[in-house]
Amino acid sequence: MAENFRIVPAILLTGFLGAGKTTLLNRLIDHYQDRKLAVLVNEFGDMGIDAELIPKGDFTTIELNKGSLFCICVRTDFIDAVARVATEIQPDLLLIEATGLADTTDMEKMLALPNISPFLELKAVVCLVDACNFLKINSIFNAPASQVRDADLLLINKADQVSDKTLSELKQFLSEMTAAEIMTTHFARFDLSMLDKMDRVSPDPSGAPGEGRPDPLESVSVEFQGDLDPSDVEQFLDHRDSRIIRMKGFLNIKGQSHYLDVTVDRHSLSRTPHQKKVNRLVFIGKRLDKENISWQVRQLLNVDRNFAIKAR
Repeated sequence: MAENFRIVPAILLTGFLGAGKTTLLNRLIDHYQDRKLAVLVNEFGDMGIDAELIPKGDFTTIELNKGSLFCICVRTDFIDAVARVATEIQPDLLLIEATGLADTTDMEKMLALPNISPFLELKAVVCLVDACNFLKINSIFNAPASQVRDADLLLINKADQVSDKTLSELKQFLSEMTAAEIMTTHFARFDLSMLDKMDRVSPDPSGAPGEGRPDPLESVSVEFQGDLDPSDVEQFLDHRDSRIIRMKGFLNIKGQSHYLDVTVDRHSLSRTPHQKKVNRLVFIGKRLDKENISWQVRQLLNVDRNFAIKAR
């Protein structure tokens, strides 16, 4: 452990699945490019997708893909990783992207542990709110409300994709949940310099980590070879299982790699600059049927080759 340590400031990015956290993370990496950065990315599922969307650069990246940042299965790894970053790497700033299922009330308890608290200070918690889906998912899952209540700044992202009436109702709803500042954004664009002026007042960290109620979701990961036809991909998306609330990954379509992003009933498909050797998808939802997902991938995407399916 370094003897001449300095306290490392950290910014935590939260928000439910598909809210735009990785987009904001990339903006922060670019904004703070003149500083020594460390980036910690946590994804739900055993196949990392978000980390592949982060540009390569002169900073340390740590991936935790076993489960939610605040689930027992990965909590020890997170604590060890943060302690190592703070005491050995000693960056000017640590950026943490939590999984969309994280109950962030647990964060303060972990950072208050004696092997972390002397070396790291949480300066701000920024929560991204999906304007399109928040009101739909808030009544179903525990994480969205917890993330909103624990944030210092709320960003209503994708605000351009909803009506003025929906946006007004969402702002009112959120203002009744928290006193934090609320901003509307598109592609997570806002004045990033305001984060340097934030100084979070930590709540009482009493109690043991892991006392919250995790949302009962599971993931299935699929990896397979082959070049896909656009019409088959559309068919696959049109017939996806309604229990799937999030799907993301990379598909090779007519010789070009694409990033697929599905949240609830909306999806987007965009080209990626680098060709991927295999097709990789992560499905997140309730009571997922691994065999049914396997059948859909094989039949709807016309995949004849063997591919691996991993479930957790």
